[in-house]
Amino acid sequence: MRAAWMVIVASVALALLGEREAQACSCAGTRLGTGRLYLGADGTLPPDGRGFAWTGAEPLAGSTDRVTVVRVEKQRKVPVKHTIAAGEGGIEWIVAAGKFKPGQVYEVTLREGPQATEKRKVIKAANLPPSVTTTAITIAATPLKLTQASLQAGAPAEQELSIAAPGICAEGVGAAGASLRVELPPEVEPLRDYLVFATRVDGQPWAPRHDNCEQIDPGRAWTEGAGTDLVFTVCQRSPEAEKIVTSQGGSVGGVAPGLHRVEIEVATPDRKQVITTPAVDVMLACAASTAEPVAETEVPASEPPASETPEPAQPQEPPPVAQRGCAVGEPGFAWVVGACLWWRRRRRANGCL
Repeated sequence: MRAAWMVIVASVALALLGEREAQACSCAGTRLGTGRLYLGADGTLPPDGRGFAWTGAEPLAGSTDRVTVVRVEKQRKVPVKHTIAAGEGGIEWIVAAGKFKPGQVYEVTLREGPQATEKRKVIKAANLPPSVTTTAITIAATPLKLTQASLQAGAPAEQELSIAAPGICAEGVGAAGASLRVELPPEVEPLRDYLVFATRVDGQPWAPRHDNCEQIDPGRAWTEGAGTDLVFTVCQRSPEAEKIVTSQGGSVGGVAPGLHRVEIEVATPDRKQVITTPAVDVMLACAASTAEPVAETEVPASEPPASETPEPAQPQEPPPVAQRGCAVGEPGFAWVVGACLWWRRRRRANGCL
């Protein structure tokens, strides 16, 4: 089943691109929507945060009209002055005038960028993300203290994956993979989605994608859930896909089979607080392929010693009549017997023997 799945993925990729045209993916371009705000559960933020952390396809810098901030005070909504500040790793900050105070409630309205607006005009599809969103944000009572976290690795399991590959955008492979999840203290867990994460395998950054066009938000992995990831080693590939990937200078994704040290960095979006989980060992190995059956070698019967009298040969049964006569096999052929009996009565000399 796995091999068939990989062949289908590779065949579709080859049919769409062709080996001569397998140079690069043609991605759809700018994502629609208003981007991501980094918030905890129920739209919470710690009171010591720099502002509202945001990321999206089109930067907010230079487009202040795309953001509106108000503070909710009972039945009133008070406009709040704000600025856009650059952050690290693709994150921008919507910085409100004045510091946050516990219990405050804000509403942040975001509008998608001009490129997305133009793209939306020509897309004929349902269920598009909204072009304008308003999010209620509550400032938590206590500051965030990020002091410790642990890493849990699931048992490795065989699975089919789609991974980014040069020339064909994505390659379907059979792999052995282990899921990862950061475990946070109970008091920090509600702010999981506010935090950013980065995985390292054997000391190197680990950031696979399902295809070359996939856009992953900063601080997130291809598994989407905050503080989760999947590390894998490739076990089976389609020869057709491998040929194209190799011709484009690519190599097999994943890590080599064997033991690997894995850790995940956990940080606040402004990186004022950064910790790293203790490393865990993850063993990845492909299941052993089924060995080809070995033909049994017939051992010739040993000759009897000269002093012994060989036993007389046992008479053998005569071979069954092949073409003539009535051979009864499965119950469904009972009508053959009746036909033979009828034929025998008419022509005894040439009937069923």
